[in-house]
Amino acid sequence: MVLISRFMRWGWLMLVPALLAGCAALSPVSPEQAVRERAQARWNALIAGEWSKAYRYMAPSYRALVEEKRYANQFGSGAAWVGAEVVKVACSEDRCTATMKVKFRPMIGGRPGEVVDTHFDETWIREDGQWWMFQKL
Repeated sequence: MVLISRFMRWGWLMLVPALLAGCAALSPVSPEQAVRERAQARWNALIAGEWSKAYRYMAPSYRALVEEKRYANQFGSGAAWVGAEVVKVACSEDRCTATMKVKFRPMIGGRPGEVVDTHFDETWIREDGQWWMFQKL
């Protein structure tokens, strides 16, 4: 009986942090954080040459018109991407702009082994509660 009483007392002490951690995991993610994570994951897939995985981040409206193979064929061999990071994300209602910094090794011109970086903006839109990369056709 004493053992059960001790377990109940200590068990509750161990359960409380677990419950609090669970509640924190359920807290909603801001649009900026959601887009930051999805944009980074998409670029990680692109750098790895995982076109199918990157394609899954494209807006459903885009995927309805552009087949995966056509999407993959748009990536040429003019440069080799070596890294990417999300610099900032700014959101309005259902639209975000993710500023990307992408490092690449030019295949034509430049010095051998040279790594160059560039910055550009990507547009992300919210459809059905999820954020998707928007690309003009």
